[in-house]
Amino acid sequence: MGSVGTSPDWRTASVGNSDAGLMCMADEFDDVSTKNVKDVGLDPIQEDAENASKWPLEFKRKQSRIIELWHACDVSLVHRTYFFLLFNGDPADSFYMEVESRRISLLKNTLSRGNSTIVHGQVITSTSSKKALIQERQMLARHLQKRLTREERENLFLKWGIPLNGTNRRLQLVHRLWTKPTDMDHIIESATLVAKLVGFDEQEQALKEMFGLLNFTPTHPSRRKPSIWKLSGLSFL
Repeated sequence: MGSVGTSPDWRTASVGNSDAGLMCMADEFDDVSTKNVKDVGLDPIQEDAENASKWPLEFKRKQSRIIELWHACDVSLVHRTYFFLLFNGDPADSFYMEVESRRISLLKNTLSRGNSTIVHGQVITSTSSKKALIQERQMLARHLQKRLTREERENLFLKWGIPLNGTNRRLQLVHRLWTKPTDMDHIIESATLVAKLVGFDEQEQALKEMFGLLNFTPTHPSRRKPSIWKLSGLSFL
């Protein structure tokens, strides 16, 4: 196994706090205030309008990139689903999109070199990620049996091109979810089904805050039995 890496703490950046530094900053702001803001390219209204007009395309670009990274890193389907449904293009989502993109990019770079990383006390490798994803699909297959009626399951089998007289139909179905990262219709259908199976209840604000707070800061392994969410990987990122 390669070396164990840890991710940087994005919160370490800070502004200098010396009195001289603060005075210098104040002087700079005074200098700017004496000029027309348009002259120095700082018209806030114009800048906000330009950013707003660019955001829809930027969001789609980042979303596509994140989905491809999830696929490459075998990220939990539950994590993908929650993130995909929560962050759907609101300008306020830009922070979360940037954080997710950076975190998964870092994970991909680490795993692609054959290294491992520690996330919330768990050692993550390429092999362990694949194994966890298989276990998660098996969990979703069980939920198909528990949470859907026979008619609902059969309609899904037909919708996903699975013969009703086939074997292991539930496993066939869950192994098709989130497998086409460049097909947005497929992604939407996958997220919709996973959300139904895990009881996604749209507690939007609480879940957004959770995604914002979770990071790659290593923690000590817990001796408590992992919850279904840890097994599924929701707490993985």
